[in-house]
Amino acid sequence: MNIAIDIRAIGKKRTGDEVYTLELIKGLSQLEIGHKFYLFTDTEDWYQVPTLKNLPNNWRVIPLLPKSKLIWTEYLLPKACHQYNIDLLHIQYIAPLFGLPKYTKMLNTIHDISWKFVPQHIKFLDKFLLNTLIPQSIQKSDAIITVSKHSKYAIQNIFGTNLNKIHNIYNGGHISNIPTVISNSQKVGMALKKEYILYLGSLQPRKNIPIALQAFAKYIESNPYSKLKFIIAGGKGYNYDTQIDETISKYNLQDRVIFVGFITDEEKILLLKQAKAFMYLSLYEGFGIPIIEAMSLNTPIISSNLSCLPEVVGDAGILVDPYDVEAITKSITTLVHNPLIAKEYREKGLERAKAFTWQNMVQQTYSVYKKLLLEQ
Repeated sequence: MNIAIDIRAIGKKRTGDEVYTLELIKGLSQLEIGHKFYLFTDTEDWYQVPTLKNLPNNWRVIPLLPKSKLIWTEYLLPKACHQYNIDLLHIQYIAPLFGLPKYTKMLNTIHDISWKFVPQHIKFLDKFLLNTLIPQSIQKSDAIITVSKHSKYAIQNIFGTNLNKIHNIYNGGHISNIPTVISNSQKVGMALKKEYILYLGSLQPRKNIPIALQAFAKYIESNPYSKLKFIIAGGKGYNYDTQIDETISKYNLQDRVIFVGFITDEEKILLLKQAKAFMYLSLYEGFGIPIIEAMSLNTPIISSNLSCLPEVVGDAGILVDPYDVEAITKSITTLVHNPLIAKEYREKGLERAKAFTWQNMVQQTYSVYKKLLLEQ
């Protein structure tokens, strides 16, 4: 059988989507599978991604150009499925609505439907396109994968999708292999010399970073001799939340907040391992991979209690109302100043993270592949 995967998320710094795609390819390429795999991308620079080098002989990376999203999805992708006789196409979010071969089964991974829950934080054009194309994409797909029970039932309730069509497959995130020699940039190296709390991820409005900064400012006010810093790892890319800068200025946090930008996987491990606490106060998530990464590296969690996050965190972290500055400040104080409570959450986190591995995600995803291929 011929299986194709849309890998456009790779190289786009799309955080969770990119990590998911890379881990799926890593895992599937290590299985002894007789199928042929075609990885469709929109760039000729794909060879710069280490994961895409030295793939097995039954794997091919195929650039489809030009990279215009509409042309790529609705014309080039169906055309390639005809050309390579694709039996199963695995995409994310927006599907080709016309022109696919009748024999091609389509699997769609929808990580979250955040634009339905926090529309005020989504740009108008993005919201319009998602509201227009996602319902049609769900209907067109033969099966849906989503990454939490919360997202599964949200898709069912909002789009009227049959639950039998939706497969809840948790993301991984557990980090077990830590490099013995880790290099880092000068900026990260300087940050590691401080005592700090950490946020890692995209800097979009729904990530709720300004509220985290307000709570941090309140902590500093109550602990004037503290040298604690707040490190923010992530790039100021698309849909950057400008209130982050406004909040830093308003509370005079310029010397307390350190932006390290996009970081490597090795730098991520270093920063997570040494953090006093990992802050993840998102207003909506489909899963939250960084939470599992932090837990697996023995870092205590302060998490939002909204959307899927209680499902992911369980009792292994402090869950707070992401709008409650007082509660967030109290949580920071607890983890920074109470080593016994911090130790308890570290231990619980280490244990809980073991349940969320990329190997499990890959095996369960391949089971969906086999089911769809058998239905042909």
